[in-house]
Amino acid sequence: MQVSRRQAFAIAGLGAANMLCAPAIAQSRQKIVLGQPSEGFIYLPIYVARTKGFFEREGLDAEVITFSKGGAEALAAVLGGQSDIYVGSPSVQLRAQEKRQPVQSFAAVQTQFGSDLVLSADAAKKIDLANLKDPRAKAAALKGLTIAVAGPGSLTDLMVRHIAVFGGLNPDRDMTITPIGGGSSMLAALGQKRIDGYALSAPTSTTGIARFGGAMLFDFARGEYPPFADILFYTLIARNDWIVGKSELAQKLVRGLWNGLRYMKSSSDDAREAVRPFFTQVPKAEFDLAWRLTLPSFRDNPRIEESGMLKNYKFLEEGEQKPVNVPIAASYTNAVVDAVAPSMN
Repeated sequence: MQVSRRQAFAIAGLGAANMLCAPAIAQSRQKIVLGQPSEGFIYLPIYVARTKGFFEREGLDAEVITFSKGGAEALAAVLGGQSDIYVGSPSVQLRAQEKRQPVQSFAAVQTQFGSDLVLSADAAKKIDLANLKDPRAKAAALKGLTIAVAGPGSLTDLMVRHIAVFGGLNPDRDMTITPIGGGSSMLAALGQKRIDGYALSAPTSTTGIARFGGAMLFDFARGEYPPFADILFYTLIARNDWIVGKSELAQKLVRGLWNGLRYMKSSSDDAREAVRPFFTQVPKAEFDLAWRLTLPSFRDNPRIEESGMLKNYKFLEEGEQKPVNVPIAASYTNAVVDAVAPSMN
């Protein structure tokens, strides 16, 4: 088809307008920085919201920074203004609040315990794990075993110690808890039979099952360990002045998270594939297993339940043998979730 001179000018003008508009649209997005202490299946709804454009739809330019030194470093970045949000454990937040740091949780991300305790095939057979049904009997079966954790005082360290005490054991005398670092070190030690098990989140936890024939001591995602059932494991955490002063931005972020949570439940297969680009190094069979085992640990909404937050208090008090001196009302707010709720109906 021949194009007239007038049409050619019109097409050229339209192209120029589109080129000018594209940066303008990008610039109109509001920047928000989220800090994570790791990468893993704990952040599934965040990955889904990023890939499916749920944050972008809200006009957000969401940048995610992973802090290699863990939750304390990620929360320090929020307090210092280097990031807006800490996506992490309320236990870190509670200890910071005790030091008069003005932070709190304002949306739930994961509502079951997100780390796992995986035993080697030999250890699972030795303790006859398949026939252990009572939770205390399972915990007591850790006696004499060597379990790897990320580091001293880490969430995985506290978890293993909690389970040991639940089973009537002294974690420093009746078993060996060895700090070993990240997932690759744990898997290498498991493969070399230098440890009997390890504690970490998926997909590293499920790799030990799929690749090495290991078994989970408890299915935390389904609330199988009573003390951790329905614990508020990971939340969105920010400074109090940010939550109030940036309420519109907070609502957009929560709406994007909420859509990510819903999509995981309503369109599980598609949501799984949306997360896949973040874990291309994990073989498909291991990735799919991790998705299937982890999905039940998320609800379809980000409302914070007080009972779930209180379990963090108990977890810290029992794991560190030290009370938490933060009023429960100061630890979280549902104001942002409540403001977003009408738009989600």
